[in-house]
Parts: sequence; C-alpha cells; structure tokens
Amino acid sequence: MPTHSLLKGNRPLFSLLVVVFITHLGSYLVLPVLPILLKVETGLTAAQIGFTLAVISIFMQVGSVVGGVFADRTGRRFIIALGALIRAGGLIGFAYFSTYSLVLVTAAISGLGLGLNAPSTKAFISSLVKADMRSTAFSLRGIFANIGMAIAGLTVFALFTGSSKLIFITAAVIYLGASVISWFFLPAGCGDENCREVKWSEYRQALKNIPFLVFVIATIFVWALYVQFALVLPLRAESVLSNGKDISIIWTINSITVIVAQTLITKNIIRNIHPLTSVGIGAICIGTALGSLYFANTLFFFVFTGIIFITGEMLIMPTLDTSISQLAAARFLGMFFGLASVFTGIGEAIGNSIGGRLFEVADGGQSTVPYVTYVIAGFVIFIGMQLLRQWNPLSIIQPPKLMPTAAPNTESSTSHPNPINEG
Repeated sequence: MPTHSLLKGNRPLFSLLVVVFITHLGSYLVLPVLPILLKVETGLTAAQIGFTLAVISIFMQVGSVVGGVFADRTGRRFIIALGALIRAGGLIGFAYFSTYSLVLVTAAISGLGLGLNAPSTKAFISSLVKADMRSTAFSLRGIFANIGMAIAGLTVFALFTGSSKLIFITAAVIYLGASVISWFFLPAGCGDENCREVKWSEYRQALKNIPFLVFVIATIFVWALYVQFALVLPLRAESVLSNGKDISIIWTINSITVIVAQTLITKNIIRNIHPLTSVGIGAICIGTALGSLYFANTLFFFVFTGIIFITGEMLIMPTLDTSISQLAAARFLGMFFGLASVFTGIGEAIGNSIGGRLFEVADGGQSTVPYVTYVIAGFVIFIGMQLLRQWNPLSIIQPPKLMPTAAPNTESSTSHPNPINEG
C-alpha cells in the first residue's frame, strides 16, 4: 500500500502524525543548542551538561513506564496530551532557571513529559495499522518528525541565535499547542484495541517475554552510542566555530535528508534485510560519523558528518519500532513500548554521563580517544547484533516484507505456557 493511501484511509493516523510533527518542532528548537546554552549561558561544565541530559533520560524512563501502563488502561490520547503539557512546563523552567540544582529539576520535569508522550504515540501508531504496514507507518512517523526538526533547525539558525530565553518560551508554547491538538483531534481509546482494565498479574505475565527483554537490553548499547551526537557535536562545534549555534542548520539538513530518503531506504533496504543487520549497519554509520568529528573544523564538515549520522538513524529508528511491535503482545502495546523507552532512557543516561566525562577528560574533545572509541563501539554493536540474529527465540523478528498480514502470536516467543496476545 502506498504511503499516501495509508494516510488517506486512516484519519486518526494522520492526526497523530501531525502531533508528532508539532512535538518535534518544539523539541528541536532546543535540542541542537541545549548543550551550548548550558555551557555558555548557565556556566555548566561538560560533565554537568552530560549529567543534566542524563537526568532527562532517567525521568523519561519513569514517564515511559507510567505512560505506557496507563495508556493501555485509560486511552492514549489523554497520556499524549498530558505528556505535552508537562514537557511545556519543563521548557519554561529552562528559560528562567540558571542555578544547577534548578536546571536539574527542570530537566526532570522535561524528561517526564517526554516519557509520557513517546511510548503512547508509538503504541497508538502500531494499533492503527496492520502488522505488515507498521514499518511504513513508523517511517512516516520519521518523515513527519523530521519535517518538524527541519523547520526548527532553520528557525534557530535564522532567528534565535542571540535569544536563548525566546527559544525555550517558543518551544513551550508549541508543546502547549500540541497538548490542545492531541486532546481535540486524536481519537479516544486505544486504537483498534479496546481499553480494558488489565490486572497487574497479567503485566507480570507479559514481562515473561524473554526475547523482547533480551532485544531491548541489547538496544541500550545502540542508544548509548546514538545519544553522543547531540552531546558531542554542539560542544565540538562551540570549540572550533566562531558561532557554535550555527550547527542548528545541521538538524535541518539531516531532517531534509530523512524526508527525501527515508521512504527509499525503507523500501529498498529495511524491507529486504534482517532487522538486526539493519540496526548493526546503522550503528557503524553512527560510530563513523562520531569518529569523524575529530577532523571537523568547518561548518561544511559538520554537515557532512551529520549526513553520515542520519543515514545510520534512518536504518535504526523504524527498524527498532517495527521489531518491538513484532515482539509485543497487541493488548500490551503501550506497556511494551513504555518498557522499550525505559531501556532507551537507560542507554541515553549511560551515554550522556560517560560522553560528558569522556569529552571533559579528553581536553575538551581535543584528544583522539573519544572519537576512536565511538568508531570501535559502532563495529562492536554490529557484531553483537549479528550474534543475536543467530539466537532462535528472536527468529520472530523478520523484515516487514516477510511478515504475515496478521500480527504474530506472541506466545511462540515467550517462555510461559499461557497466551497473552488477546488484542
């Protein structure tokens, strides 16, 4: 089914993708320049910046678990709207707080809002399309997200380079708008599944899905490497460019690349190779991009590095979401995506903490040590994914082209005798 047909016949999906666009517009007004703002205007060290970003990731885990569970029980629209509202409050805090302790509180609130929002959105998307179209739907999510990111990066580059407070306030207003739009335009309930009260014992039973747990634990290493880009690139640019905020244009170029190339990569690569191979190749691209930052001394070189990075991201993002939807039980989609987001947060927290200290210890990024480490990590992750591919319980993960039209029976991928796929 062509992507335009998927949207034309699915208004709830289109409305949800519009919310994805809006939230990414708000987030990426801030994200490209947040490390620079924390360093230059708040006076934090690289280690403190890394820990601040880690706090965002940690509280994102909390929000992910809470949001994932309650999205399955009460409906996803409410959780998405609430998460956007809380995120707006966190962004306002960044605009007005300058002491380190208050910055950490703001980071916690901001992360909590993100955690509530992300897994509920992904679970909603998964429930609104058939199993064999989920990779297409998640690719569309990436395209809509990157349209927002492109506009955000261009806006910061053109208008906001001298006004950090205005950046945060504008992003907060955008998130408030996302909350309102979510509440009034997204359908109530849980997509195609009924929102039924789920007993806590059933959640414990769902957690016996060993292949899912092994897979998301393995993704910790992917996220720890992935998150380095948003930390190291701004700090590196701030040290070698006359205006470090100019690197916000890189997110615009990366986003345009996704908008143009994501569908082609999904159709010609992701749908034709094993998902774990796709993730491994993506990790090599990301590691290579991070390693090449050592040689970056012009804006053009930073742009080139960003394109290598975004190629890896295009291979990884829809693949991870599709693989999780294959491993998850339909009735527990919110919880599974919430748990997956927890491990994302763990990986990001570890990556930000280690990356900040590594950058600081390595003479502000002048040493080759961190960059060589990134390249090695990319290849190690590739090898690890190939080893996981040989593990038989993960055979349920298949390229979308090979998937059955109906959702797979999760019972075959769990270690317990009772089926939990009732959705």
